Amino acid sequence: MASAIGRRLLILALAGIFLSTPLNTVNSFPNGVGEIGNDGCLCHGASNSDTKISISGLPEKFESATNYSLQLTISNEEIARNNQSAQGGFRIIVNIGVLYFNNSEGIIIDDGWTHQESSNQQRIWNFSWLSPDDNTTMARLLVYGNAVNGNQQQTGDNWNDLEVYIPGVQNFDPIPTETMTEHELEIFDRAMLFFGLIVLLYICYRIIKD
Repeated sequence: MASAIGRRLLILALAGIFLSTPLNTVNSFPNGVGEIGNDGCLCHGASNSDTKISISGLPEKFESATNYSLQLTISNEEIARNNQSAQGGFRIIVNIGVLYFNNSEGIIIDDGWTHQESSNQQRIWNFSWLSPDDNTTMARLLVYGNAVNGNQQQTGDNWNDLEVYIPGVQNFDPIPTETMTEHELEIFDRAMLFFGLIVLLYICYRIIKD
């Protein structure tokens, strides 16, 4: 009898440890983030509308083979800047044309531009975009921005995303209006996984009890 109770307690303890283990154990990325950030800063939780992302300098329609000077700004009034540590970070993916950052501010990782440790103590970055030769196409810039509190942890930071479409002067297609839902699906998947584990734990308990 005692051994049976011991086995039950062991299984319950192991299941509890498994359930309490974070699903995503990724730490901060002071040197930039690669393709793991293509769906957002999910290790910091869901996106938060308190974080604002803007890109100034983009044309309504681009001319072919033209260089545009741009500025990325991330803001969040709820997260104070720590002048002695990181303040923010970003990842930008563009489908056509070429982005250029100063070597000390941006770096290419997994086909996307991101911040470096030398440029994460700021929330404003300057860069440029060389438009493609074909001005009948439509460019898509996908930007993830994270306003951070500088504690080098996942807590207390808020991220958001910005999707921008820039048609060429000879492109007359409607601008897509689809909203991004990848991170929402990620949260749903996690909730379903947690629910499934709870059910599995209950089934194990019933089997042991019987």
